[in-house]
Amino acid sequence: MKWFSVLLLIGLAACGRELSISETRFLSTVHGDTIATRPIRIHDGALIGAFPITRPARPWVTCRERIFPQETQDEIETSIFGVVLGNHMFVAQKFFSEDFLAGYPDALPLAQAMIVAHEMTHVWQWQNRATTGYAPWKAATEHAVTDDPYLFDVEDRDLLDYPYEQQASLIEEFVCCRALDPEGARTDRLHSMLSRHFPNLPRRSEAGRIIVPWNGVEPKGICS
Repeated sequence: MKWFSVLLLIGLAACGRELSISETRFLSTVHGDTIATRPIRIHDGALIGAFPITRPARPWVTCRERIFPQETQDEIETSIFGVVLGNHMFVAQKFFSEDFLAGYPDALPLAQAMIVAHEMTHVWQWQNRATTGYAPWKAATEHAVTDDPYLFDVEDRDLLDYPYEQQASLIEEFVCCRALDPEGARTDRLHSMLSRHFPNLPRRSEAGRIIVPWNGVEPKGICS
């Protein structure tokens, strides 16, 4: 079994793509030097995301939700974007890209940046597991005990006090808030929480232009 695991890891390392220059630069503004980007590989996960899943509609209150139209149905059908295993991110074939952040820092495709930040937080959790206590099976159990493990409230707590998926969602929310409402009250709370673990975390996005996924987005006060 040990040798099988070693061979599996060697096989994984031999395929998949490295992070692009733009993706690496973006992650330096999120996790800083607390994440090692060179070992990371992104794979076309093929069948990942081929099967629909449902979740309850989310409250339209966070930046993450308000950059899209409000969900009006009780149940939302969606699919999995990707799965992280160690330093490897497996992306559903329909979402896979050779560079999720092409054009950065001149422009930031916000939705893509948020999902990259979310998934790479799981890599960060893995690489720093001596501190985070992360294990893939622990993260997987979060999906079994709640209808939507990605929901969160910004409270006066340490990042590591939250479940693993909520940790990633909080970082995803900060990426959204600092891009659209850097002076917002929630932006400030998130920055205070995250900067304890990510020193020198920029309060503002360095991107010259923010590309939002919906033309109905109202940036003013979105994180206040």
